[in-house]
Amino acid sequence: MNTSYPRLRLSCRRRQSGISLIIVLIMVVVIGLTSAAAIRNATSDERVTNNVRMQNLAQQYADAALRYCESELSKADVQRVPTLQEANLVSTAFGAAPAWDRTDTWLGGGGAAASLTTLPELQIKSADSSFRPTTLPQCVAEKQFLEDTKIAYVITARGFSPDYTANAGTGATTGGSVVWVQTTLVLN
Repeated sequence: MNTSYPRLRLSCRRRQSGISLIIVLIMVVVIGLTSAAAIRNATSDERVTNNVRMQNLAQQYADAALRYCESELSKADVQRVPTLQEANLVSTAFGAAPAWDRTDTWLGGGGAAASLTTLPELQIKSADSSFRPTTLPQCVAEKQFLEDTKIAYVITARGFSPDYTANAGTGATTGGSVVWVQTTLVLN
């Protein structure tokens, strides 16, 4: 009987010797999957943060273009940049289809294209930075006759993110962000 007892212990050890390898392999797979998920989540968060940053830059550029065109239209006609002088502004009746909404306006072929103004680089570039957007912000202006016979200027501006790309033929955005802002300016 003494001889059978050690054999029993030896056979139990033989049955359990492969289990630790399987457990270690399962743990390595779980740790690997957890690490991969964490890395993917981190890169996804980084992309979201970058997209928000690009959207904010486009918003700031659009606001700068809008302020520039508003200040130009507040000047006397002869003091304005040539594209925003009265002769280049399209007139629309109140409630009529706006000219800024036409694609050819922004491609330079019709609508309010004569008033298409690209913001001068000096308006957005800092002396402390060499950064320059790939596409400078733009604005168009059109005169609108209101119901009470007052004249208003409808100013539409758009700003582009640094990673902006567009189809040259259609003007459709193919990458990056475009932010559009608009204001109505009524002068006495």
